[in-house]
Amino acid sequence: MSVRANIFPVLSPSSPTGQVSSSTQKAGRFSGLRHQLEYKRDRFIVSSLKMLGLSSLLLGEAFSANEDRSASNNFKLLHPAETLDFRTPGQHHTADRFLRSCQRIVEGRLDRGNIFTCEFSSAKFSPENGLVYDSCWRTIVEAVLDHQRLYSFRKTFRPRAITRRSGTFSSIQHPWHYNNWHWTVDSLPQVRSLAVHMHGRPLTLLMSREVGRVHRDSLEAILPENFAVEYVDPREWFELGTFVLPSYVSSRANGCLPSEYYEFIRSNTFRNLGIPKPKHAAGRYYISRGRAKHRRVLNEPDLLALLEPFGFKMVFMEDYTFAQQVELFRDAEAVISPHGAALGGILYGDDLKVCVLYPETSPDGYFYTLARGLGHQHFCTNSSVAEDDDFIVDLRRLRRILTHEMRLAQPLYLPAAS
Repeated sequence: MSVRANIFPVLSPSSPTGQVSSSTQKAGRFSGLRHQLEYKRDRFIVSSLKMLGLSSLLLGEAFSANEDRSASNNFKLLHPAETLDFRTPGQHHTADRFLRSCQRIVEGRLDRGNIFTCEFSSAKFSPENGLVYDSCWRTIVEAVLDHQRLYSFRKTFRPRAITRRSGTFSSIQHPWHYNNWHWTVDSLPQVRSLAVHMHGRPLTLLMSREVGRVHRDSLEAILPENFAVEYVDPREWFELGTFVLPSYVSSRANGCLPSEYYEFIRSNTFRNLGIPKPKHAAGRYYISRGRAKHRRVLNEPDLLALLEPFGFKMVFMEDYTFAQQVELFRDAEAVISPHGAALGGILYGDDLKVCVLYPETSPDGYFYTLARGLGHQHFCTNSSVAEDDDFIVDLRRLRRILTHEMRLAQPLYLPAAS
């Protein structure tokens, strides 16, 4: 496979001290204030409509399909809730450098809820964010994971128009469908849950037309023969005869899934794309965020100078089709990347050495949990800014990781740039 090794111009640090800029802080405060005002405005309108006896214009309260199973039909528990333990047997969790600072993973453990499917009659569906409502217009929490995420994408008023469809439908549409991490870890695994639930019966997935080409290709690569996909206007609302709701297989910031979900995605993708397992995976890739608007590596030229003797090639994932991305990760021995959605692609690798360059001191568990679930090795460096800030990589720390932790020998020859 041809991999580009281009170097982009040096970026000027917006904050030489590595601290969050005042403009970033102001933008965060303004965004928070705006959300508060919008929430207060909506609550005032809701209260007024209720007082006027116009509650029929409003959406109902949210409820959990897992807790109130009487609200749905054909509830199927596919995998019970469990506590994931990331500690190495016989070793205290503080021996793992990442676990000492990781958010959400407490004492080396993380909870994952029930994985289930169920059916709703006369369900309402909004493709824009994947929100699902029952026949009484009550919001189903599990359609967007949990109450915390639901708050961010809440809707208050019923739509003026709705398209009614008979038949059996579902969706793996979610708020961040454009993000490779959320698509790979949150959305695609739900196809397996739906396949188990339908057991060969036909099902139509309703998806937003805004889903990108790479994500469409990844969905088609694992789609069961009894499934069809229909791409629709995200602003159109639907009332569906039967909606099959798949719960999230992942949990917040967690990519550690039951092994059968990894196998379903990987085996179907490799088979349908015709990508065999290489005899010896030896590729070493650095995934650049040089074209992104945030979370860029400010000392990337120096970083590339460090990586070059170890045989790393710099790649921009946006240059590759889905099939080429899968081939790249399957060919890889080691992957280094700033915290970014492209790291969802490690799902397609085998026995990878993954080094994540984190902007923050205490990162979340996205890539660590996915790596551990897949049996990869996870390494990291940390900076001391906010998660979405541009940052400087500690090159002394990275050199030690390459030589002493990842144990990557420098090749006798360097592959030519292509």
